[in-house]
Amino acid sequence: MESLVSRSGHWQGFDWRRERMVHRLQHMGVHQPDVLHALSRTPRHLFVEEALRSRAYDETALPIGLGQTISQPYTVGIMTQLLIGAGVSGDEKVLEIGTGCGYQTAILHAIYGNRVFSIERIFELHQLAKKQLRSVGASLVRLAYDDGYLGLPSEAPFDRIIVTAAAPNMPLALLQQLAIGGRMVLPLEEPDGVQYLWLIEKTPYGFHETCVQEANFVPLINEQDADF
Repeated sequence: MESLVSRSGHWQGFDWRRERMVHRLQHMGVHQPDVLHALSRTPRHLFVEEALRSRAYDETALPIGLGQTISQPYTVGIMTQLLIGAGVSGDEKVLEIGTGCGYQTAILHAIYGNRVFSIERIFELHQLAKKQLRSVGASLVRLAYDDGYLGLPSEAPFDRIIVTAAAPNMPLALLQQLAIGGRMVLPLEEPDGVQYLWLIEKTPYGFHETCVQEANFVPLINEQDADF
């Protein structure tokens, strides 16, 4: 008997796997409706190498080349949920640090549309993400090839900032570019090598910091330090 996947040109099989992934993430604590909708409509398998597509919806990070990875689905879901907070107003301007293969970017686009900006420091990934985002109808995302540690001052302030690599300390430029009332989600690495996911909320009086959980990300590279 011909398989479900082969009969549908793979799409029906991947659709089923994606819905199963979303159901699993709900049980793991991802419950924000906008996030679940974005996860259910974004074809994660198109953002990984063809040889790995059968594993695209498994609860694991996967290599995307050049020493980088696509985060596991739960990480994408929980970070996006933290980023949204109470809900989506429709006016938020969003900055992503670390475009990578573009999957997290596509999730943000599904929620925030053309108000998403994303920075990638590796040119090959910047080009790859541009191609992949175009293929899923997310070509209106503003992509930049630059040092994410510096943010995007020409477009600041941002209502939401998400960082997809672990920094050894809080990037000052990103704090400065976060709008009052804004939220930033990022992983930070302690001196002992343990990483934690943090939620930073900016108020008129300063910053409110919440340590959410342990994390595991590739390092966020400061290009200025890398030159030495």
